[in-house]
This record gives sequence, C-alpha cells and structure tokens, in this order.
Amino acid sequence: MSFLRNLDIKPKILASTLGIVFVTTLVIDVAIFAMQYHTAKTNLDARLNIEANIISQNISASVLFDDEKTTSEILSSFKSDPAILKVEVLDLAEKVFSEHVTKDGYIVGGADFSISKPIVFSGDEIGTLVVYVSDAEIGSGISKTILFSITTLVIALGVAFLLSLAVQGMIFESILALHNTSQRVAKTRDYSLRAEIFSEDEIGRLAKTFNSMLEQVEQRDAMLEKQVSHRTLELEKLAEEFRFRAFHDNLTGLPNRALLNERFGLCIEHARRCGNKFVCLLLDLDDFKTINDTKGHDYGDELLIGVAQRLKASVRAEDLVCRLGGDEFIILATDIETEFDARQIANNILFALSEDIVIKDDKIKTAVSIGGAIYPQHGETVGVLKRHADVAMYHAKDGGKNRFSLFSHGMQEEVHYRLMIQRDLEPAILDNQLIIYFQPKVLAETGEVAGCEALVRWQHPEEGFLTPDKFIPYAEETPLIREIDYYVIRECCKKLKEWSARFDKPVPIAVNLSGRHFRSFKIVEVLKEAITSAGISPDLLEIEITEAVLIADPDKAQKVVHAIKSIGFTISLDDFGTGYSSLNYLRTLPIDIIKLDRSFIANIDTSEQDRRLTRGITSLAKGLDLTMVAEGVETESQLQTLLDLGCHCFQGYYFSKPVPEVEFLAWHKKYNNALGNNHKVG
Repeated sequence: MSFLRNLDIKPKILASTLGIVFVTTLVIDVAIFAMQYHTAKTNLDARLNIEANIISQNISASVLFDDEKTTSEILSSFKSDPAILKVEVLDLAEKVFSEHVTKDGYIVGGADFSISKPIVFSGDEIGTLVVYVSDAEIGSGISKTILFSITTLVIALGVAFLLSLAVQGMIFESILALHNTSQRVAKTRDYSLRAEIFSEDEIGRLAKTFNSMLEQVEQRDAMLEKQVSHRTLELEKLAEEFRFRAFHDNLTGLPNRALLNERFGLCIEHARRCGNKFVCLLLDLDDFKTINDTKGHDYGDELLIGVAQRLKASVRAEDLVCRLGGDEFIILATDIETEFDARQIANNILFALSEDIVIKDDKIKTAVSIGGAIYPQHGETVGVLKRHADVAMYHAKDGGKNRFSLFSHGMQEEVHYRLMIQRDLEPAILDNQLIIYFQPKVLAETGEVAGCEALVRWQHPEEGFLTPDKFIPYAEETPLIREIDYYVIRECCKKLKEWSARFDKPVPIAVNLSGRHFRSFKIVEVLKEAITSAGISPDLLEIEITEAVLIADPDKAQKVVHAIKSIGFTISLDDFGTGYSSLNYLRTLPIDIIKLDRSFIANIDTSEQDRRLTRGITSLAKGLDLTMVAEGVETESQLQTLLDLGCHCFQGYYFSKPVPEVEFLAWHKKYNNALGNNHKVG
C-alpha cells in the first residue's frame, strides 16, 4: 500500500474504494464457489451412493447364479445418469464378472473418482460393484457461477466508481477550497484570506479552525509589524546617534577626527579636479589649561563650546571645522588660490575670537594660535599637512600667540624637538628614565579596588618631566614605541609579583598597547615571556586596545588579539563609543572589558542624551556579560549619575589621579582603611 502514500487524496480514495469493493466481492465469490462446490459434490455423492446401493441389491441374484446377461441389463440402468462413465461387477477374486460402459469414448483412468459397493446375498458378500464417476457436472455449475461472479464484480466496481466520484464531489469541494486557500496564503503571505465553508462536518470544522488560525496569524503579524516598525525607528534613531557620535565631538557637536579623515580625501579629489588648493588650519587656544585649572572643567567646556560656535560662524558653509580633542581644532578651507586667501580666512577667525565670550556672567577674552599648511605645496596627506600645520601653530605660539603662521620649510624647531625625542627614547629605556604611574579602578558594589591602569611618564635629563603627549606621538612614528610598551609590560609584571605579597586580593594592572604591535605576533611572545619570568597568572595583566590600533590591518590585528586572549590575558576595549566600529569589534574580538570614553562622562549629569547613550551601552555590556569601566569620573554628581544608570566600575580623578607606585600604594592602604565603615561607592 506504500504506493498510495504519494498519490493525491482524490485518486487515493478512489483507488482505496475500488480496492475494497474488489477484495470484498472477490472474497464473497470465493465463498460462494466453495459452498457451491461442496453442495454439488455432496449431492453427487449422495445420488450415486443411493443408485449404487439399489443396483447392488438388484444384481445380487444374477451374480449368484452367474447370469451375466441379466447382470449386464441391470447395469445398463446407470446409463440414465450422465455422471456415470462405467460400471463393473467384480467377483470375489476381483475379476470382472460383468461391465457396462455408459459413456462412449471412455478410457481407462478417465474417471474423476469411483464408488465401490459390496454385493450381498443372504448376508454373504458375493462380489463388488464399482461405479466410475465424472464430476464434469460440478465444473459446469462452477463455470456458470464464475461467469456470474465476474459479471457482478464488474458491475460492483462500476457502481463503486460512480458512487466514489459522487462522494468525492461532495467531500472534495470543501477540501479543494481549503487547499487552494492555503496555497494562496503560502504564496502571497496574505493572511486576510479565508477558506469558504461548505458543510458543518469535520472538514467544515477544519475550515473554521483554519480561518481562526489565519485570523490569529493576521492579528499577530499586525502586532509584530507595529512592534518591528516601532523598534526599527528606535534602532535607526539610536544608530543615527551612534553614527553622529562616531563622527562628531560629543562636547561641541563639531565633526571629529574620523570625519576629518573621510572629508580629507574628498578635498583632495575636489582640488585635483578643479586645479585649486585647500588649506589645513590647526588651532590651539592660548592659555586654555590655565583657564581650565583655575575655573574648572565645566567652565572650560563652556568656553570650548563658545569657541566652536564662533569658528563655524567665521568660515564658509562648505569649510569643515573639526575638534580633535582638548582645545585643539582643525579647519579644512577649500577652493583657495593663494597664500593670501589662507591668511584672510585665518584673520577672520582671529577677529571672531577676539571678542569676549560670556560664560556664567563672566567675560572671557580668548586668544588662539593658528598654524596653516596648504595642499599640495606643504603636503599631500592629512598626517603631513596636520604635522606641518602643527609646526606652524607652535611657531605662532613662539611668536607671541594669538596669531597665524603659515608653514614654511624653515620652521625646524618642532622637527628638532621630534628628532631629539626620538633620539633620546632609546637611552631613556635603558637608563630607566621612564616612570610608570598608576590610576586605580574602583568597584561600586564593594568599594574594592578592581585594578589599576599603568601610564608612562618620562623624566628627561634636559627637558624635565614629560607627560605622554610630549613624547608618545613622536615615539609612535618609530619602532621605539614597541620597546616602551615592552618595558612597561615587564615592569608591571614585576610589580604584580611584588604586590601579590602586599595585597590580600590581587590588583590587576592594565597596560596600553600601540597599534604597531598588531602587525606581527612578537607581542604575544613578549607577554608570555614576561608573565613566565615574573611567575604570575596572565589574568592579572589586562591588555588595553583602542579601535585605532585595529584599523591599519584589521585581519592581522584580530588574529594577534585572539592569540593574546588564548594565553589567558584579559582584553579591554578602550575609548569605547568614539569609533564607528566599536560594536562590530564586540562581535569579532574576545573582549572582556569595555571602557566608556570620558567624553560620555563629562556632561553625563547634565546631558539627557549622554545619559541615554550610557544607559544603552551599560545594558549592552550586561547583555554580553562584559565588564564596563567608566573613565574620567571627576565629580560626586557624575559618580551618582553613573550609579543610577547601572555602572559599577569607575576610574578618574574623583578617586585618584595617576600617581607613582609609592603614592599609589599609600592611597591603596588609606582607601582600604576607609572601607571599614562603608563598603560601597556613592
């Protein structure tokens, strides 16, 4: 019956009906055949036995007196029975006494069976009567029955076929309608379609259930479509905010370095196509650090916002104004023809910023030093142009500040400084002139120190104490940056070994790695060697990377990160939220910790947008089972806001600025003692 499984229901029912009728009729016919054969055979046997008994009695006297003639005449009476072929009378020696053939053409062995009757006279057996019989009359009756059965079988199949078609018409009208509706729904996904109901039987109830299911699916899809539409709008809005964040400065709203790099290529194409030039202007507020330190960071932020607004107002709409960070701005002014045009733009900026800016009822007189470099005569890449504009800007500061200076190849002081830094870096490493400062990270739940970040400083024999911004950018231009990182890694591993005996609980150290390390696997070997030599667990050393280190060769960089992670080091993604690929790196890299960039924290207690973004990033970190560290926490208000948003690990001046090891250990001891009365932050 397996062949029926692949048929449609209609031919399947037809075939099943005809098969059942055929088998049933055939079984009945076989039963009739058997019964008729048994009856005919029984009747034949009974008739012949009666006839044989009568004849055996009638011939007993003639057999006794050896009257063969009389015996033969009596035997001829069997001729009237068509079933008898031959009759024999045997004496006691079983020799034929007399015989009579009732059918012409009888041959020996032609009988189907025989009947034997003893011939008895006065109680003594004197011979045997043998009757040879043909059952042809039984076969004749059976043949008629077979013909009749075949006729009835054909008629039954025909009637079953016609009735099956009629029944199928009634049944399949509903089934076909239900099938067609389901196919249209599957093809068009239009769940508003409904199956027509023709009856109140099982198929009708099935159609009602099917329609009810379609109605539920239609309602569910409508609800889901509404939810998806709403969620899509939210995600698009959030994505737009993230994109804006990736390409714009959080404080001023100006484009940032990422957008600058993107637009720089467009400026080059435009300049080449039109055969003109553009100028790169680098601006740095004079004495901004003094204002920031004396008035506070909030005051300094307001000043930067005011400066950004004036910069945008003082240039053309097509010019790009960017904030690179701190008090450093850069402007790309297109379609200039001469140096005079560049000077005119710079003078407009100087004039716009010469007026006082009012902040909290205070009038602040601002001044700015501007350096400029023109494409293509001063450089053809953003790095070269910015560097030359930087040289020109410091030349302007050296010239008395609040002025514009256009780069010339005679400005070598910055170049000399760079060369001096790069020349003295190697002996600085060998002579232990580099000093490692530590800034703690604190857990909110327990108030415990979760670890610290290692930050390098340089005690230069001639230039004095140098912060990273004074030498790291120049070190990044040379392979020496790798040696600095190797030095920091080895020293931190030694400190971790020493601290293991000092602290009750481990205090992991985070080290920053330059992007140069992610072009080869040497850093992996250095890290292995450092922890092996110090005899410490790799999870005590946290490796901090930024999105910038992964940009040059993403595939190679990711392989190096995975190799570092495989050893057991903790991987931290620094400056999270400022790059446009941060979310993608969470998907492709084995990140353990994300460090929320300080730009999110600066105005978090006053900016609803910063709070919403921070809450979203915090939720994302929890969902991915990542630790999130909020950097740049400086005030009680910022800390409390972050706690309310679900952040639980902090780093910033609120707890401690970066300090040498001795001061860090003293701070750690004092901080732990203070935990005796309060075990939570905030």
